[in-house]
Amino acid sequence: MLAGGKKHYFREFWALRNITFTISRGETVGIIGRNGSGKSTLLQIIAGTLSPTTGEVNSHGLLAALLELGSGFNPEFTGRENVYLNGSVLGLTQQEIHERIDQIADFADIGEYLDQPVKTYSSGMYIRLAFAVQACIHPQILIVDEALSVGDEKFQRKCYDYIDRLRANGSSILLVTHSTATIEKFCQRAILLHKGELHGLGPAKEIVDQYHALLYSDEKTYLRYLNARSQPIRPAPLESDVGAQASSNVAQKEENPGLRAIISHWEALDQAGDYCEAYRTGDKVKIRFHVDILESIQEIQAGILIRTIEGVSAFGTSTLYYDKNYLDAKSGMALQFDFNLNLMLCTGTYFVTLAIAEAISPQDMSYLDRKTDVIILNITETHPLGSGIASLKSTVSVKEISSL
Repeated sequence: MLAGGKKHYFREFWALRNITFTISRGETVGIIGRNGSGKSTLLQIIAGTLSPTTGEVNSHGLLAALLELGSGFNPEFTGRENVYLNGSVLGLTQQEIHERIDQIADFADIGEYLDQPVKTYSSGMYIRLAFAVQACIHPQILIVDEALSVGDEKFQRKCYDYIDRLRANGSSILLVTHSTATIEKFCQRAILLHKGELHGLGPAKEIVDQYHALLYSDEKTYLRYLNARSQPIRPAPLESDVGAQASSNVAQKEENPGLRAIISHWEALDQAGDYCEAYRTGDKVKIRFHVDILESIQEIQAGILIRTIEGVSAFGTSTLYYDKNYLDAKSGMALQFDFNLNLMLCTGTYFVTLAIAEAISPQDMSYLDRKTDVIILNITETHPLGSGIASLKSTVSVKEISSL
């Protein structure tokens, strides 16, 4: 009720609140968060299609935005007519658009559909044409909201090459996507939004880790994760420091009563059982890590993820796949998890991330601890037979089948 006896027929809701950040020239920043966290609203405010209730946005340079499929397109117009319409909105003259129409058509690659009404287009054709227009104006600021997810892989590759060129030329890029691999590969920093508030701003990999904790945990577990992150980072102990580690775990438990298990030690071992970082393609490696149980846990799932230096996932697995989750872990126990792998990977530097979770059901788990990129694997090939990430066993043959 309001003063004077009038009923209050609405509830105040803030889609975004207390959001402050700065993006530098030439920087690519990813924005991630659950559905409804305010990502698209934030981009619309930055692009100027929405006005903030309070605060202000300052930008410098030509800004282009792909916020939703076909935004700015007239469905009754042909694709070509919409190119001229959209180009005019972006500040190009008719002559400038005319000079670039062939380039735009080539980038969109939709063939004869360019002269068909866009209301007949598929979602992929919409975004191809919309992105092609943006790609030909070379903006100083580019905003992309999940637009690339509807294109096929060939077109996505073309778009990401364009984004790379923009970044190399000093453009600033804001990218909203649910693909954490894309965030890690293309973005220097990332922003995590949750319930309309800024929950994280920092290096892309760190924010992706925080997003995973939010995504795969309940609210209480996620808050414990944030609390644990605020504590000083302690180095992993040596084998001779088991007693010291136990004391450290007790101290961590006292500081963070929500912590239930900790990954306390990790290493990569060669076939001889020795610590090793350098391997050849096809070598065997044992990824080993120890987990200290601080509170009893009914079922623990452990996993590893191997990524390239660009952040692309090369391989991941967990105890769940092998029916090796550990049951009925008691407080005070120490567990050792071993993952034995054949390193069928091409030459490169790879990083291993370790994680543990409480298995609630085959489809659900509660995050416990994660150590990101803590093991490095340097892999070389004596006689390279290919390139990429996976070193697939292959043969090549050639024969003459006819003569002129």
